[in-house]
Amino acid sequence: MDKTIIITPANGVQYDWKAIAANPSGLHEPKTNLVAYKALYINKIAQARACGQEPVLVSLPIMDENRFFASITCGMTMQERRNILYWLGGNLSRLRNIHELYNLCLFRLAALQCVHIIDITSPMLASAHYEQLLEQDGVTLSAQGQAIVDNELSTLLSRFSLLAS
Repeated sequence: MDKTIIITPANGVQYDWKAIAANPSGLHEPKTNLVAYKALYINKIAQARACGQEPVLVSLPIMDENRFFASITCGMTMQERRNILYWLGGNLSRLRNIHELYNLCLFRLAALQCVHIIDITSPMLASAHYEQLLEQDGVTLSAQGQAIVDNELSTLLSRFSLLAS
């Protein structure tokens, strides 16, 4: 059976950061909440199966919360930056936690939907210099990061095709 790799660029750290900077005590939802994120994947899995394809999910790459924070607050005043940090509970690791929540959702969904998932997160975390795998924005893969992902995809897809009946 042919495989369909399902990758989406959406993750949980996409918010209206200007709105948060203006009102850090307000309730702010991500641009794609966890329910919509899960529904997006369920729909893509169903579409692949309807076409006779075997869906294969891909986990999220790593992120660097410090560089991501610098990127999303670029051009903001110190007060706006403090407001976003306040909204994050005073800890930038909250950005990584949100990102990890969406990644864990993928692993749970793969198990529930009985589909393969290619784990690109683990080899990136295992890198001695994982910060070199990302661009300055903290979420975009650098050439080195993309090479790890490409290698992981290539290796695992080769195994999948060998195991396919």
